[in-house]
Amino acid sequence: MIAWEERPTEVANLLNPAFCALLLRGTVLEYAKTTSVGMDFPLAFMVLPIVLHKATREALPKTTISKFHAWFQEHQALRIGFSTRVQQLAPFTRESLQFAMQRSTLALNEQGLLVAPKYTFKKVDDALVSPEMKYCLDRASFLGKWLGAAGSASQVLSAWGLTLH
Repeated sequence: MIAWEERPTEVANLLNPAFCALLLRGTVLEYAKTTSVGMDFPLAFMVLPIVLHKATREALPKTTISKFHAWFQEHQALRIGFSTRVQQLAPFTRESLQFAMQRSTLALNEQGLLVAPKYTFKKVDDALVSPEMKYCLDRASFLGKWLGAAGSASQVLSAWGLTLH
């Protein structure tokens, strides 16, 4: 992992741990609402590669009416390069999870599942949040709802061509 001060500006901005932590929190929060339990830890490593990758983010369905497995059969091309993106973004995902857990915006419950404890965020000036950032946050929340209804973590990971080591 490159030291923060040595990161290119684009990388530092896009992969800012605070922003990525918000994406992860949105996914975990909606996943937990859908399943009534927390999110399996390995699924967290899919969030950034899906939400920050424009083609994948924009290919996601607009509503949860589209079932995951049926949608995925029509979008098999999204698997191309996905495992590489997961590997490349894993250090940023870990950094963002640490950031969120240190600030108590994410936690692990007794079963080892990711949960989003109640947390009051300071109001952010809307002028500071770009439409692209808002869209990413929206898609992250959608992803949580959608993955929560998709089946087990192993089924979801397998559909994307991922395995646990």
